[in-house]
Amino acid sequence: MLRQKRTWLGLFFIAFTFYFLFRNLNFSLLFDNLAHFHLFWILPALAVYLIGYVIRGYRWVILLSPIKRCHFSGLFPTLIIGFMMNNILPARLGEFYRAHLNGKKQGISRSASLATIILERLFDGLTMIVALWAALSFANLPVQVRSMPSGIQHAIQWSPWVFGAAFLCCFALLIFKKNAVAILNYFISHAPQKHQELLTKISHAFIDGLQILQNVKESLGVMALSILAWGCEFTSYYFIAIGFSLAPTPLNLWSSALLMAVANLGILIPNAPGGIGLFEFIGVALLLPYGIPKETAVGYMFLLHFLLLIPITLMGLYFFAKEGLHFKDIGKKEIQ
Repeated sequence: MLRQKRTWLGLFFIAFTFYFLFRNLNFSLLFDNLAHFHLFWILPALAVYLIGYVIRGYRWVILLSPIKRCHFSGLFPTLIIGFMMNNILPARLGEFYRAHLNGKKQGISRSASLATIILERLFDGLTMIVALWAALSFANLPVQVRSMPSGIQHAIQWSPWVFGAAFLCCFALLIFKKNAVAILNYFISHAPQKHQELLTKISHAFIDGLQILQNVKESLGVMALSILAWGCEFTSYYFIAIGFSLAPTPLNLWSSALLMAVANLGILIPNAPGGIGLFEFIGVALLLPYGIPKETAVGYMFLLHFLLLIPITLMGLYFFAKEGLHFKDIGKKEIQ
């Protein structure tokens, strides 16, 4: 029942955003823009985009290193499966499945794996904030925060505080580990007796998964790889813009970085699988101030999102089948 409600809610969210995207849209102009897209630029866009996921794989190796020395070849399929699940399941549930699968394959705690994935998202969020700040500060762009829709403005204004608070909480768990464990044990002691042992195991393993933050050199390495990975992604945005004859003018690399940062910060809120609908809506809202016709902006965002979702989803399905996994088992997994 819950799964059906999530599905219908996701479909409603997509329909709601598509209504505003397609309202007063000239579909003949939209299809004309898509027909005149230079297909050659798909190749470099796809290549650089996939390189970004290779970089994410090596980043995860570093994040897991305090727990266990894992090999890239063993982690990369799990990473891609997790992102594939995020593309087809709502509310980023693929992160939990990825933590379960990695724990099972590597013989480590699922909750420790989940902690490293949460750290990934925190470093990603910090990278988005850096990209956003750099684009708005150093580039002469026609888009400013005050000209953006109010919802996007709120996401930009609150995101540094949210990610900053999350990082502080993670550091506090490590620096004051004894006190944190004592507090956790106090609350766990009030849980039902049959769950106390499991909750203790999960909470302690989760703290262990944050250990990378104790090493400044490796933390900086993770940040550098995060910047490289997302740099690959906004470069793919730029290549697709060239295919639509939108780059180097009116769009440039700074514009691509701004678009990537705002769109990804915007889809952090619970929404449809893969951010379908909301991603396009935010992107079109940012592209219109550049003087880009709505039909061109909609075509660009849909083709871009297709590039971002389909290759990783197909790769994930391949690795999913190769691992002998089954969709019927999803939802039966526990984080331990």
